[in-house]
Amino acid sequence: MAPDLPGTAAHLLQSRRFGPLEAPAERLVHFPAGLLGFEELTEFLVHAPEGLHPIRFLVACADPEIAFPILPAALCAADYAPQLPAEVRPLLGAGPADPLEVLALLTLVPETGTLHANLRGPVVINAATRRGCQVVLHDSPYSLRHLLGAG
Repeated sequence: MAPDLPGTAAHLLQSRRFGPLEAPAERLVHFPAGLLGFEELTEFLVHAPEGLHPIRFLVACADPEIAFPILPAALCAADYAPQLPAEVRPLLGAGPADPLEVLALLTLVPETGTLHANLRGPVVINAATRRGCQVVLHDSPYSLRHLLGAG
């Protein structure tokens, strides 16, 4: 499958969770190294279901049953300002002043019904190149399980 070739027509992904999803090239993001634990999945559709804004999902093109909820990290913690490793911008094809979107992966704890954001392992996307990566912020004060809605 080569879903992110420029100029290709949108293809359809089938997901039990979301139903059929159109996957136009401009909504696909290539993750050269995949995501942690899912390194084999390198192409994702950014899906924004109605009624869930600002939450979106990274839906794996190779297996649309795998989807990760994401939220702009700045919405998770007002003071969130991670120092990204120097290799991130070149990896994403971004110059020093190019904007990058920093997103937090979300998890729901079924036992408590609480929603948590991973602020220590953000997903970073360059919308201009449609390239992304997950960054591990070693020695960071940010939490892997930042409780949303607290405080």
